[in-house]
Amino acid sequence: MDIQSIIEKLQSYFKNQGDVIAAYLFGSTVKGKARKNSDVDIAVLFDGERSTIYRFHRKLEIAGELEELLNARVDVVDLESADPFFFHQIMLNKILLVDKNIDKRVAFEVKKRREYFDMQPFYKLYYSQALKRLEEKRRDMHRG
Repeated sequence: MDIQSIIEKLQSYFKNQGDVIAAYLFGSTVKGKARKNSDVDIAVLFDGERSTIYRFHRKLEIAGELEELLNARVDVVDLESADPFFFHQIMLNKILLVDKNIDKRVAFEVKKRREYFDMQPFYKLYYSQALKRLEEKRRDMHRG
């Protein structure tokens, strides 16, 4: 299925989901790198103050319904539960499918992006240390 057909089906679906105020398509489908067995990655922002358990169950329900609709594996991400680094990665390559409350969506995006930029020095330190450990292991493997 081509990306435009996927977008149209997803937009139609999410227009009828009263508890979802924003939905994004992201991942390999958006990047044009989807393969035959690639899943379709969707991120959702729920309205109001929904409990973690509610959002978890809804995310599973949405994934099941979309798998039937698209005849493909679907992975649904609850944006409120996403860590700032993952949220940032989603925002880099995404297509906004529905936007039912622009004020809440933008406020949420700004808040999450601030969290990411506040944490960025720690992410850089963590990844530089992880890279250093990998290099040390690689050197040890070549020596022994």
